[in-house]
Amino acid sequence: MDFIKEMELDEFCEFLILAINNEKKDKTYLQYVALLPLLIQSGKYMSFEQFFDEFTGANIDWRPTSEILKEVEEIERRRENGG
Repeated sequence: MDFIKEMELDEFCEFLILAINNEKKDKTYLQYVALLPLLIQSGKYMSFEQFFDEFTGANIDWRPTSEILKEVEEIERRRENGG
């Protein structure tokens, strides 16, 4: 582990963030594996990537509310017009 001592601060920070993210992903995977039988039985199977995104909130839409509402209104308008 002597290579850590030779790292620049920004390199070390990137390395640390990567390690933290990998640990988080590993722990989430263990939870996914434990829940997998229940997901399959209930017909709510999802891939690990989907589970991870939902579990960590990575799939949250961060656009402004007004933009999301415009999109919803457009979808509703198209549905009402049959297209």
